[in-house]
Amino acid sequence: MKKKAIAMILCMVMVFSATAPGACAIDKEGIKTSLTNVLLRTLGGAMETVVGLLNSVMKENDKFVSEEEYSYEGFYSGSGAFIDEAKAGAKWSLGHGEESLVPENWQDYDLYLGGFISEQNFFTNDVREILDDMRVRVIALNDGSGRGTAVFATIDSIGISNSDIRHIRSMLSDFAKENNLNSVNIFATHVHSGIDTQGLWTDIFGKWPVNIFSALTGIGKTKQGTDEKYMEFLYEKVSAAIKSAVASMKQGSMTYAEKDITDKYFNNKNRPSADDMDTRLKRLVFTPDDKNIRPTVILNMAAHPDVVGLATEDDPTKGHGLSGDYVYYIGETLNNAGYDFMFFNGAICGIYIGRIDAEAEKRVDIAANYGREIAKMTLGMTMTQKEIESNDYLMSLNFTEEELEGHDYTPWYEDWSPAEEKAVEPILNIALKEVEMPITNPVIKAAGKLGVVNYTVKVKKDGSYFTTTEVGIIEIGKDLTIAMVPGEMCADLIKGGSSLTAAGSITGKAYTGKTLADTFGEEVIVFGLANDAIGYIVPDNDYCMCLDFGHYHESISLGRNTASILMEALSQLAQEVK
Repeated sequence: MKKKAIAMILCMVMVFSATAPGACAIDKEGIKTSLTNVLLRTLGGAMETVVGLLNSVMKENDKFVSEEEYSYEGFYSGSGAFIDEAKAGAKWSLGHGEESLVPENWQDYDLYLGGFISEQNFFTNDVREILDDMRVRVIALNDGSGRGTAVFATIDSIGISNSDIRHIRSMLSDFAKENNLNSVNIFATHVHSGIDTQGLWTDIFGKWPVNIFSALTGIGKTKQGTDEKYMEFLYEKVSAAIKSAVASMKQGSMTYAEKDITDKYFNNKNRPSADDMDTRLKRLVFTPDDKNIRPTVILNMAAHPDVVGLATEDDPTKGHGLSGDYVYYIGETLNNAGYDFMFFNGAICGIYIGRIDAEAEKRVDIAANYGREIAKMTLGMTMTQKEIESNDYLMSLNFTEEELEGHDYTPWYEDWSPAEEKAVEPILNIALKEVEMPITNPVIKAAGKLGVVNYTVKVKKDGSYFTTTEVGIIEIGKDLTIAMVPGEMCADLIKGGSSLTAAGSITGKAYTGKTLADTFGEEVIVFGLANDAIGYIVPDNDYCMCLDFGHYHESISLGRNTASILMEALSQLAQEVK
């Protein structure tokens, strides 16, 4: 019966192909892809049904609250009215703060690395070794317009929930009023080898059975995935770094440069339906008027820092070594060159590092090589090749001929052309918007009922589930527009890509929502994992809860319409601030 059904489908497809206008041959690969997509969608539907049935017998816990009881506190709307011209006589003011997020007595905590669960280490990534550091980096920025100071903090972690971010904001409530903070924005680098701050990569065999029993029976209390004592330590350190940044603000000037470093440094390996990547390296430099104070480099790029955390047979760290991955080594290199460092990751769904150059004994060495090379390009962005070759610091960081022997590798600065550096006028506009997001993914619903992650779920009268997140817009100077998105966004959603087309998507339908370029233009910059970590943000039309590796992202997404809802919210926010 099954074979007959497939044969009938093939016949129908072939007849259509032969009779369609302009068709002259049967597209066998197209037929195969279409049938595969039908099968995958069927499997996805079956999986959603099965998990949905499981959800129907699982009990809600104390993280589920009724619509009447739900409250959202600690929200900042931003700078207020946007300005197009700098205030007369205004100057930039910037302060930098930084703290380690690794306790001195880290062995006394119940800590796990967030990002990987592998049979290589028996499905547990408990922290056994500190390879470098896990940090929070902060800048406080003010344009002298009198509309307040915006704070931006980036945490080396897999992700920070909006609930945790609002807790930090509540700790800073009085401080924010005293110092006229118009927003407190907290991001994650999405490093896969930092302490798990979400709770998904926890003691699986110790906590999950207890939580499953509680969810099925309603007996007992679920165990939070994160170490609550450690999270309090993190809250205090992030708050301290923010206070330090605000206290250290000094006047100065700002410049901007960007360079397309090409797809040699990036790898879209995990979502083949999407073919776009943001391969730009974007650099802001704040230079204080007081030359005794270090300048600050603010860097944005889009690639997973996921190298170190994976356990492998030939790596003695076995996925138990804490590391800030390539981001740490960018910072170390810039610090040694005399700069403070701030980092924002971008649209990273499916995007990983490329150009893994020299062989390494440990995966941390791969991350270090990549991070140092990105730092060298950051420092040399506006230099000529001759200037780079005469720079003692940059040249001291290069691999020797002996180290490169036998490797297909050329110096990063070969055929280098300098990027243009422009002065940035003191204009800082920032606006944020609360967004009510439906939770329709049954896997996410089940994870919520298991209670390992710190999220508050709003339960509506009809039984549907929602959570509140945030989107935001930042304008720096007259030319830079930044969209803040609360998760790992597919780069196709910036300005278009194959997964937005009917032919390139798993559903065979075109994406009908907005892209960021539709709202902000193609030069828009993305700050990902901004003020929340809601998971993957993939185009609605390419969404499939199936068992295909190229679509595993959907299992960690709030639901089918997540992308279009967020894109529409950003579009509405852009209209509101005009």
